[in-house]
Amino acid sequence: MTRLAGINAIITGAASGIGKSTAERFVEQGAKIVVVDRDRAKLERVAAELNVEHIVGDLAQRGSPAAVVEEAVARLGGLDTLVNAAGILVSQPFETIDEDLWEQVFAVNMFGVASMCRAALPALRASSKASIINIASVNALRPSEGTSAYSASKAGVLMLSRSLAEELAPIRVNAVCPGIVDTGMTEGFMSDPEIRTSIAAMNALNTIGKPEDIAGVCAFLASDDARFINGAQITVDGGMTYS
Repeated sequence: MTRLAGINAIITGAASGIGKSTAERFVEQGAKIVVVDRDRAKLERVAAELNVEHIVGDLAQRGSPAAVVEEAVARLGGLDTLVNAAGILVSQPFETIDEDLWEQVFAVNMFGVASMCRAALPALRASSKASIINIASVNALRPSEGTSAYSASKAGVLMLSRSLAEELAPIRVNAVCPGIVDTGMTEGFMSDPEIRTSIAAMNALNTIGKPEDIAGVCAFLASDDARFINGAQITVDGGMTYS
């Protein structure tokens, strides 16, 4: 399939999980991409597997997003789509989360996303089919116990996406809100068979999401098929938020 032929894209958090699957899907559908992550070893393996350009960068560090975007645009020769999939999960009681941890979560999940969007603006404005796809979470809609910092940061990503959809048009900005997906981020508790069963039972389809489920939505949002979709919140959770 060549639905994304002619699309130049930056995909962050691409060393694993949703970001990696999204990179794979974009390449399958004909896009030219640069993958970004702070994990050099994993990112280099992904880039080699997909035969794509890669840039190692910690997007939580001030100045890093601008440098990453500048280099990526130079390699791509332009930019049509930015997928912000980089993120971290912190799951612990609110009273144990100190200021340093709050800052770390927001630096990656919220400020890194905002900085990437801002840095990408000049290149995106030069494109006739520009779009930004931000990976939020169902926790932005339905927080769970022990996820106060994570949920708050993802709610920020959702509201940022809606704000930018209005402010940056005709650049389309949409948010994807995955449910509980089987990735490295969740393997700590998903390895327990009983917990997996209980998590699957939390959604109407009684199943667990895969990174590929999110990747397909991201590819759709980057395509011409989504040309009239802007400011949307697409929930991919098997019906968990309504079960």
